[in-house]
Amino acid sequence: MVRSCSHRYADQRSSDATKYFFSSLLAVSDLIIPQPILDDMVAHARELDPYECCGLLAGINGAVTHVYRITNIVALEGAEKLSSFDPAKAAHLERLSPAERAEIAFVMDMQDFSTAKKDIRNKGLDLQVVYHSHPHDPARPSITDIKIATDYEEIWPKINLPIPAYLLISLMEKSKPDIRGYWIKDGNVTQAHITTTL
Repeated sequence: MVRSCSHRYADQRSSDATKYFFSSLLAVSDLIIPQPILDDMVAHARELDPYECCGLLAGINGAVTHVYRITNIVALEGAEKLSSFDPAKAAHLERLSPAERAEIAFVMDMQDFSTAKKDIRNKGLDLQVVYHSHPHDPARPSITDIKIATDYEEIWPKINLPIPAYLLISLMEKSKPDIRGYWIKDGNVTQAHITTTL
């Protein structure tokens, strides 16, 4: 059974019928995401709450098949001492409590990111989505999210990755997480149409 926005996982074996099924879904969707992958992302968001979780989704032609959880280094104790932060950012983080750091955002661990990127390439997949959670805010891009996505438009091609969609998981209502996808291009945000499968 296939529904929009809260679908269940469908068998993705490469038969002609399956290829036709997913091709017809992509005619009306930007992304097809199996329910178990959505469930894993929600679990990831809940595990890191009150911090933001972050990760990548990979697959082929808009059909997601793999999830890669990436460590949010802002959530780590001692994050302010990490060399990836410039001195001003490190000084700012040092003044904040862990709870205050949770409100800032996320910074992906580059080793986790590189490992995921290598696995994506080795499996012949493409990056489809960058995801993160908003523990206390709606599932829509913040001003910071839009700025970072816009800045990365130049970076993705340099590291041989396609420009991804962005998926946000809101935990404002803890018992009913809200998951929404977006395309962010040149600072403009448009909703991505997501179909989930059984």
